[in-house]
Amino acid sequence: MNSTACSAGAARKVVVMTDVDGKWRIQVATLAGARRYDVTLTTAGTNLTGTAVGPAGPLPVRNGTVVGDAVKFTLDLRVPLPMSLVFSVRVLGDQMTGTARSGPFPASTVVGTRTP
Repeated sequence: MNSTACSAGAARKVVVMTDVDGKWRIQVATLAGARRYDVTLTTAGTNLTGTAVGPAGPLPVRNGTVVGDAVKFTLDLRVPLPMSLVFSVRVLGDQMTGTARSGPFPASTVVGTRTP
C-alpha cells in the first residue's frame, strides 16, 4: 500500500509496510515438483530475517527486504544442487504470492499462507 502526504506544500510519498512477521507455509512449484517450506519471518524496518525449514533442513533467510507489500529474500539450498533461490513475492493479509528464481532455470510460482 502506498499513500501520498503533503508537507509544507510539497508532496512526499509515504510507504506503508505490510506485516510479514510470523510463520508462513509456502509452496514452490519447481520443474522437479512442489517444494514446501515452513518459514518464520521477522522484520526490523525494511530488513527481513528468518529461517526456512524444508526438505534439506533449516536454512537462514538472506538478503531479505520489505518495501510496502513487496518482499524479497534468498535461500541458499544445498540439495539436490547447491544454488540460491531468490524469492520475490507480494503479501496481502495472510496470503503470499509471487515467484522464486534460481540461476538459469525458469521462475517458479510461489504461494504461501500465514500459519498460527
